[in-house]
Amino acid sequence: MSEAASGVEELVLPNELDVLEQVDSLAGKYAKLAGFDDGPLIEIAIAVVEAVTNAVVHGNDMSEATQVTIRFEWSPGTFKLTVHDEGRGFDLDKVFDPTDPERCMGVSGRGIYIMREVMDSVVFEMGKGAGTTLTLEKAV
Repeated sequence: MSEAASGVEELVLPNELDVLEQVDSLAGKYAKLAGFDDGPLIEIAIAVVEAVTNAVVHGNDMSEATQVTIRFEWSPGTFKLTVHDEGRGFDLDKVFDPTDPERCMGVSGRGIYIMREVMDSVVFEMGKGAGTTLTLEKAV
């Protein structure tokens, strides 16, 4: 593991999938600074890309008039990501189970499941018309 450091970086990005490469790169950089090695780094990268993809595609409905706010926080042994979209929110209880045999071959719908599988904490905060805030956390 590399030498751990602490920090915070917040970005306000355009609502487009082109931001994924930048976000993925930064997540890897900050997770490495927090002390994560290759296995967890890959898991964090997958969760981060899923979170931002969901914000852009589902949260903001691909609207160019919206933005996505991303906040990275890291400290020795801990990585935290907060993603906020400007969308209408959704009912978490209505998200289908991608392990259901009738749905497992679907082309989408696995993002929340994947995030929950690879991160220690996945928390959604939704306000009417105020967007959705998703916080992901992982410890070494």
